[in-house]
Amino acid sequence: MSTELTALQQDALCEIFNISVGRAAAAMSGLVGEEVSLSVPVMRFCSFAALHDRIGWSQWRHVDAVTQHFTGSFTGDAMLMFADEDGEEVVRLMVGALPSRGSPDMQALLADALGEIGNVLLSACLSALADLIGDDFTYSVPSIASGAGLDVINHPDDDDTRQVLFLHVQFLLETRRIEGYLAFVLGVDSIASLRGGVDRFLGNLGAAI
Repeated sequence: MSTELTALQQDALCEIFNISVGRAAAAMSGLVGEEVSLSVPVMRFCSFAALHDRIGWSQWRHVDAVTQHFTGSFTGDAMLMFADEDGEEVVRLMVGALPSRGSPDMQALLADALGEIGNVLLSACLSALADLIGDDFTYSVPSIASGAGLDVINHPDDDDTRQVLFLHVQFLLETRRIEGYLAFVLGVDSIASLRGGVDRFLGNLGAAI
């Protein structure tokens, strides 16, 4: 699979997402009431079909995923994912005490809180991305899914030729470390548009020097 990005473009894209994820960390700090710093994102490209093998889904017992569709000069799905109990832990930081695990109240609270967390983080990340590459995105209302591995995103209408830009991020809080994952599922045409946005970013950097 070719991402059609040069080494310079990939380096620039890493920097773009480093800045974008930093803005998301500031938004998350406001939600959980304590300072949140994020590790430098580890970025990978792979095909949708290869996603399972590339990121080790089999190691996760459970995945909570928030998906937000976005449109602009390119279109895709932005996803925020927490593995195992990390989604529940983020919600606990946000709202305090939780109802009994497995109860209807617990499931409803998790869905509502994860939806709000995902909306804030994904919107902050996409807004920063749009600013940096000179684009303008519109977003859908986020959707929530919980399940095992690819069950949270592998819908019947998915096209296995689509590309996934996958970011592994550690949310570092004052007292704990939470693993978070960002993924951007893009069509082949969107990769070319993303490349154009990265070139605009590089051009602006050159003009500023």
